[in-house]
Amino acid sequence: MLININKLKVILIVIFLFPFIHDSYSQRIKWEETFESEDIVSKGWRIVNRDSSDGTVTFFSPFEFFKLAQQNAYKGNYFLKLNFENANSKNVTDDWIITPKLYNIQENDSISFWCGAIDKVFKDSLKIYISETDNETGSFILKDYFKVDGPAGSWHKKSYDLSEFKGKNIYFAVNYYLLNAGPTGSSSDNVWIDYFALTGKGYGGTDVSSFELNQNFPNPFNPSTDISFSIPQNSDVIIRIYDITGKEVSILVNGFYQKGKYSLTFNGSNLASGVYFYKMTATGEAGEFTDTKKLELIK
Repeated sequence: MLININKLKVILIVIFLFPFIHDSYSQRIKWEETFESEDIVSKGWRIVNRDSSDGTVTFFSPFEFFKLAQQNAYKGNYFLKLNFENANSKNVTDDWIITPKLYNIQENDSISFWCGAIDKVFKDSLKIYISETDNETGSFILKDYFKVDGPAGSWHKKSYDLSEFKGKNIYFAVNYYLLNAGPTGSSSDNVWIDYFALTGKGYGGTDVSSFELNQNFPNPFNPSTDISFSIPQNSDVIIRIYDITGKEVSILVNGFYQKGKYSLTFNGSNLASGVYFYKMTATGEAGEFTDTKKLELIK
């Protein structure tokens, strides 16, 4: 029997690369801020009140939003909140939340954060800026301007590709800028912000000391949800998805991971509505870790 050498080479390459295919779907968390405490300035954050009003960015722990909904932090103990009270005497709001310097951005790196708003009669919006030089507000370039979705009690993820800044250091800023704002204005209400993360491939990342499989978010979901995990040592990681009967319906990842935190997106477009489970098994030098959590798909 004749064997096509070129086809054999292709087969061998595919077999060799298969264990590493998960890299195209998973992202290493290189830096994150969960707002465990109100002391963020010491970590390089900068809060700027450009409108010179009495109000600025404030920290909140979970509280009731005007009997509309319970607003909990997305992650950590606190979240940041801005509202109509931030306006100055001219009904202008101009408050900035600026991250610490983010070093050595690589191709396909991305930065994300979570936000939400009451989103009823009075609409809120946010501007996104990036600076390649310093954290002075005049150095930033506008990248996005969007209305913040609601309702109260909800969180929505915003993510931005940073490939154009490959090899550079940057600052990332969220700007709450509104005209005709304030108690008598028509363009401001309440907006909240939480959990910033820089993700990408390669080395580096936040330090971790224990294995952890986090609850997916959002949950319930349709059709996609984020699943993150932490491994304190290099490990072989498998995450399998099961239906309510215990039948395996998908393998989210199956490969070797360096020590660190990772975030993945699971897409349930091809599955029926219902309760599912995801089980992580991580095997390293110290032994094996397993954990299982429930997720719900509602279409």
